[in-house]
Amino acid sequence: TDDSLSGGGGEGDNNAIVLGKKTLPDCIVSDIRMPEMDGLELLQRIRDDETMMEVPVVLLTAKGMTQDRIAGYNAGADAYLPKPFDPDELVAIVDGVIERHENLNGANVQVDDLKRDLDEIKYLLLEKGGGGIGNGWVEQTNVFLAPDERQILALLCEGLMTKEIAAKTFLSTRRVEQLLTRMFRKTGVKNRTELVRWAVKTGNVQL
Repeated sequence: TDDSLSGGGGEGDNNAIVLGKKTLPDCIVSDIRMPEMDGLELLQRIRDDETMMEVPVVLLTAKGMTQDRIAGYNAGADAYLPKPFDPDELVAIVDGVIERHENLNGANVQVDDLKRDLDEIKYLLLEKGGGGIGNGWVEQTNVFLAPDERQILALLCEGLMTKEIAAKTFLSTRRVEQLLTRMFRKTGVKNRTELVRWAVKTGNVQL
C-alpha cells in the first residue's frame, strides 16, 4: 500500500492523528501496547474524529492477548496481527482491509454507474415480466435478511452512499458497514453493485 500511517507510541501517535487529518490515509497500523497512549486509546480517538472515523485500523498485538483483541474489535478495529509477524502478511492484511473498506463505501462504484445498473435491471424486469418466482425474472432465494439489513438494502438500491444511509437511519457509518458486510457474506457477493443486482433479482426490493 502507498498511503498508510503507523503509530509508534506517545507523541508519535498524536503526530499521526494530526498528519492523518491533513492527508487522510488509506489505513492506519498501530501497536496495541505503547507508552502514554496505547493502541486502543488511539483507535478510540480515530473513531471519535469526524474526519478519520472511517479509516481502517489494523492493530498489532502480542500472541495470546485475547482480551486485547476483543477490546479492539469492540472499539472498531478492522483487523489484528500477532507479533512477531511476516511483513508480507502485514501488507496482505492492509491491502485486504483497504479493499473491503472501498467495497463497503462504494469507492470503486460511481453513482451514475449504479443508477445505470438499476435502470437496466428495471428494464429487464419490465421486458421479461415480474410475475413472481418461476413465471418471470425473479429468482428464488433462501437467504433471510433481518429488518435492519432490509432497511439498509432498500436505501442502497436508491443509490445512497454509506454516509447518506447512516444519516437517514440514524446509525453510525461503522454499523452500516457491519450490516453491509453481513449481507455480502450471506448473499455471496463482493461489492455494493452485486448486492443491488442480487436484491432486485430476488425480489428483495421493488424498483
